[in-house]
Amino acid sequence: MKNKLWEIISGKKSIRIQILWAICLSFICTFFILAIVELVAPDLTMLTFIVVFVGLFVIFTRHIVKYLSTLTDGLRTISEGNLNYRLPITRQDELGKVAEHMNYLAEQLQKQLERERMLEKSKMELITYVSHDLRTPLTSIIGYLDLLKTHQFDDVKEQERYIDNAYNKTQQLKKLIDDLFEYTRLTNQDVRLTYQIVNLHSLLQQMISEIEPVAKEQGITFEIETNSTSTMVPLDVEKIVRAIDNLLVNALKYSFKPGSVKVKMLGLPDQIILSVENYGRPITQEQAQQLFERFYQLEESPKNQKMPYGYGLGLSITKQIIELHQGRVGLLHSEGHYKFYIELPLHS
Repeated sequence: MKNKLWEIISGKKSIRIQILWAICLSFICTFFILAIVELVAPDLTMLTFIVVFVGLFVIFTRHIVKYLSTLTDGLRTISEGNLNYRLPITRQDELGKVAEHMNYLAEQLQKQLERERMLEKSKMELITYVSHDLRTPLTSIIGYLDLLKTHQFDDVKEQERYIDNAYNKTQQLKKLIDDLFEYTRLTNQDVRLTYQIVNLHSLLQQMISEIEPVAKEQGITFEIETNSTSTMVPLDVEKIVRAIDNLLVNALKYSFKPGSVKVKMLGLPDQIILSVENYGRPITQEQAQQLFERFYQLEESPKNQKMPYGYGLGLSITKQIIELHQGRVGLLHSEGHYKFYIELPLHS
């Protein structure tokens, strides 16, 4: 209580009280000085009083003026583009708050500029990746069609091989375009989810039954483990199917063959935890941390004619969809054991 009272009286947090104290002290000191001087020179004028008073007032307020000068120089430095500069906060009064707010403003401007630079860099990277990934299969398609157009094949079997290869390349193009469309749609800030109450267990069974024929051809079996067969969850069905399908296809593509993929669903009071586990070639911790970044692909990615060729957008799309559902997605990896997991809240 005493400390607070002293802060109020001393004006530590108020520039007004500090100036008032400077006026009072200047007035009192002026009287004392002139009273002493008057003994020597009794003919002092009002002008002398004013000069002494102003001089003392300037002395008593010099720390305020000096800090104002520091603020002015600092604001000039920031306005010239040096957003790394921060004003020194050595006071607790209104001037200190001004410095604090200006530092906050500079920090926010710096973050905004950094976001804009990252956005611009992101756009350029997107254009670069898309141009490259569109051009590669398109060049192959043109090459195969040119061979077919000029009849540069030995027999019908070779002709069919050219046609099959060209068709596979068109499927790659279609997948890339679909992924890009979905990615750009999800990054739109105006994207809206259409929630429905869905039995997630039944939906999961249906998705696995659709992928099982391709999995069996590659020697992969799917196993489902769940603690509930009637888990009702509010979801955007179209988007959540896309998210889970990306995990299933990813597990199928990168699993050791023959092998198995375990799909587990755990129903908790406030959330659903869905995981997809498989064994594959080990990767580094750095690679694991980048798997959800767009256009990131593992070196020596498996090229499987049975599965659509990926462009590093699938897991990024999954991450965006789950986060739109206010959920979380992640990966636990250890010595070739992969566990991708999704956490979904039981409320929309």
